[in-house]
Amino acid sequence: MRRRLFLSVTGSAMLAALARDHPLSARADELGAPLRIRLFAGMDLARLDVAGVSLDAAAGTITSGARSQPIGTQIVELSANPYLDVTAVTISNGSIQRRYPGTLFVQLRDGKLLVIDQVDVETYVASVMSAEVSPGWATESLRAQAIAVRTYAERSRANRGARDYDLNDDTSSQVYHGIDDVAPSLVSAAQDTAGQIVAANSAPASVFYSSSCGGHTASSEELTGQPAPSYLQGVSDLDPSGRAYCSGAPYFRWKNSVSADAMARIVDIPAGQLTSITIADRWPDGRVKKVIAASPTLTVTLDGREFYSRALSVLGYKVIPSALFDISRDGQQFEIVGHGVGHGVGMCQWGARGRAEAGMNAAQILAAYFPGTSITRT
Repeated sequence: MRRRLFLSVTGSAMLAALARDHPLSARADELGAPLRIRLFAGMDLARLDVAGVSLDAAAGTITSGARSQPIGTQIVELSANPYLDVTAVTISNGSIQRRYPGTLFVQLRDGKLLVIDQVDVETYVASVMSAEVSPGWATESLRAQAIAVRTYAERSRANRGARDYDLNDDTSSQVYHGIDDVAPSLVSAAQDTAGQIVAANSAPASVFYSSSCGGHTASSEELTGQPAPSYLQGVSDLDPSGRAYCSGAPYFRWKNSVSADAMARIVDIPAGQLTSITIADRWPDGRVKKVIAASPTLTVTLDGREFYSRALSVLGYKVIPSALFDISRDGQQFEIVGHGVGHGVGMCQWGARGRAEAGMNAAQILAAYFPGTSITRT
C-alpha cells in the first residue's frame, strides 16, 4: 500500500509531517475538478528543493533542516498558500526555478522523481495561455484561447488511462510553467469563460491550435495520419474581402534560402549529390503532402509532414516554419516561399485575433475553426 508524507510548508519551516494512506492514482474525473500536471516532463531530476524541503533522487532521501529520512515508496505531499517556490536540478546539473500554485505530489520511481502538481483548472488555463498568446491581444481572442486550452485539458483528463496525471507540462501536452508572468488579462480570460469547453457528441472535442494557418487551416489527418472528425477537416480563414484573418502574423508570408548541403541532410542524400526537390502532391488546403528528392543514383520520397519535421531538426525553428510552401533551386541554394507557422490544425491563433478585431466573439471564433461543435459548461 502506498503511503503519503504530508508537509505543509511556509518559507523554510516544515510545520507538520505524518504518514497516511494516499493512492496517488485516485481519480478525479469530474469535469472542472482540479487537474494533475506532471512537472518537468522529459527531464531526469537529480534533486527537487521546495521551500526548505529537499528531495534527492540518487540518495532516495527527503531532508528538512537537520532532519533527513528515506523517501521509500511514500508519496510526499507539499502544500503552501498561495504558492510553492520550486528549484529542480537535473542530472546534468541544470537548474530550473519556478513558482507553482496548488499541491505538489512527489514520489521516487525507479530512481527518478515523479512530480505532479494538483492545480485548479482556471489557474492552469491562465498559465498555459501565458506561453501561447500575447496578453495584449483582443479580449475575445483571449477568451477563445482560454476555452481551447480548457477543452484540451478536459479531453486529456478523460483519456488519461492508468496514468497518475492528466497532462504533461511540456509541448507533448500544453506548456505549463506555474504562475510566474501570468498577466491579469489572461487570468480574466480564464475566469470570464470558467467551465466552458468546446463539445462534440456531448464530450470535450479534440482541439488543436497553432500560431498562423496562412489562410487555410489543415485537416487533422495531415498531423495524426488518422481520419479527421468532421470539425477538423480544415477551413478557409479568409474574410469576406478575401484577406486572411491571420495576415497580421509576423510569419504570415515568409521566404528563406537553404543551402544544397543542408537540404541534402534533410532528405538523407549524400552531400553534393542532390540534384532536385519536387513537390509531388499537396493536400486540399495546399500544404505539401509528398516531396521527391533526387540525385544521379537515388530517389527519396518523403511525406510532407516528415519533410517538415526533418527540416525543423536540421535547420532549427522558423526556417521552414510550416508545410504550406513552394520550393525551387537557385544555384547552390533552394529558395522556399511559404505561409504560416505551425501545423495549421484547428484554431489559428493569429486568425482568432483577426476575427476578434473584426467583431466576432469567442463562441463565433471557435465555431469558425471547429464547425459543428458547441460551447458547453463543465
